[in-house]
Formats: sequence, C-alpha cells, structure tokens
Amino acid sequence: MLKKELRRYRRIALDLTARVTINAIDEYDARLINISPGDMAIKIDAPAIPGDAVVVAIDGLDILEGRVARTFPDGIAVSFMLSRKRRLLLTEQLMLRSNRQFSEGLGDRRNALRHNEHDKRMVCRLPDGTSLFVKIIDQSVDGIAVDAPRKPPVGTSIHVGRARGVVTRHTPRGFVVVRETEAENEDQKLRVV
Repeated sequence: MLKKELRRYRRIALDLTARVTINAIDEYDARLINISPGDMAIKIDAPAIPGDAVVVAIDGLDILEGRVARTFPDGIAVSFMLSRKRRLLLTEQLMLRSNRQFSEGLGDRRNALRHNEHDKRMVCRLPDGTSLFVKIIDQSVDGIAVDAPRKPPVGTSIHVGRARGVVTRHTPRGFVVVRETEAENEDQKLRVV
C-alpha cells in the first residue's frame, strides 16, 4: 500500500547550487534537490536540527527564509516562511522553470540583462547627506539591486556610486534603484527653472 502524499504543494526537481545560513551564524554550500512554493529539500553537510532558522540563497532563483522541518542522512527539508505575495512570485518562477516549452518569453520581463556583482561594494548618498555602504547583488543599464543594512523609503532619490536613481522597491536583503536617464535629468532641470 502506498503512503498518501500529504504535502500541500507538489515539489519539482531542480538541481541548483545554493548558500545556506543556519541560525544567522554559519554558512554552508548546498545543492537543491527539489522545491515547491511551501518547502524544499537540499543536500547539505551541516549540523542542523528541526526548528533551526535558515536562509537559503538559491543561485538563479531566490533567497528564501524558513525553518528546518526535518533532517535526512545527507540533507535537510526546509519549510518556508513567506508572505502570500512572495509565495505567489515563487510559484510563478517554479511554473516557468517546470514548463519551459510553454514559457518562452515569459520569464524575466526586465528591459535589460542583469549582471551579478556579488562581491562589489559601493557607497550610496542619501538626500539628507548621509552615506550608506551597500553590497551589489546585481545590476543592469536600467537599475541596481543592493544588499543594505537599512532601506531608504520607496521614492527616495539616491546616488549609488556615480549613478543617480530612485528607490523603487524593497527586497528581503535591501532595495532596488532604477537609474534616471539623461532625458529625465534634463526634464527635472527645466522644471526647476
């Protein structure tokens, strides 16, 4: 007799590398085995126990927070702690990955290609004259995503390095800035005069 499937979401097999932080202390290399919008299984050589808090940064997918649900000989199962909106976004990403034949052109709808800049650090200058040191997650000709200790309000004009832009949204690790174009800068100068 087969055991009834009790999971709320169906898992899909994905073979991706990841970095796992356990209890905000130790960081380990890991490999994704399978994932769903509610949980995942990863191969990891780490001393984890059920209930440990984990943050999993999956290459090319997302950064997910959760708790260790159970352990098995060469890994752990993680149950996610996601808002409804983040769970819907993850569901969409997983649907696109598992149905590649139907998803051509539906993936990343950004105007420009993003480039990972994991170890690059920059200084942000805020309108009040203070500075904020940030770590670049990725950037394109249109925008930049940063890992930051604090998040300026959405709509704040900010300088990231030499680029000027506007904070458009917050992420779990920081915020995203959309760069202002030369035309927008000239338009603002005309309005001031």
